[in-house]
Amino acid sequence: MRPQFLLLAIFLTVLPLAAIATVSRKLASGAWEPIKDVHDPHVQAIGQFAVNAFNSKQHTHLVFKDIRRGETQADRGTKYFLHLLLAQPSSPCYAALVWEKPGQQPLELLSFERDTC
Repeated sequence: MRPQFLLLAIFLTVLPLAAIATVSRKLASGAWEPIKDVHDPHVQAIGQFAVNAFNSKQHTHLVFKDIRRGETQADRGTKYFLHLLLAQPSSPCYAALVWEKPGQQPLELLSFERDTC
């Protein structure tokens, strides 16, 4: 068999496998889905965790009030993107990204920043 045909056969075999691996990785992280009930106690606890974790890192005294809306994404656990309402009148709106993962440290604050109301 000529080397060109052998290389072509290998290329045509490997290409579909690479495409499958790429699609599998994208599907594994899942799409963002709206949270139906942001007043669910579990979701509220995650919002409170986000504020407490931010306060600990930044040595601030922000006070959690409520969750305006949020989305979740399945990704080796669940990621919560929450739009929070805080008790501070000057800048009450923040967005937090929290990763709830199985294991020793189940919650991790990935980001916390000011948001528009």
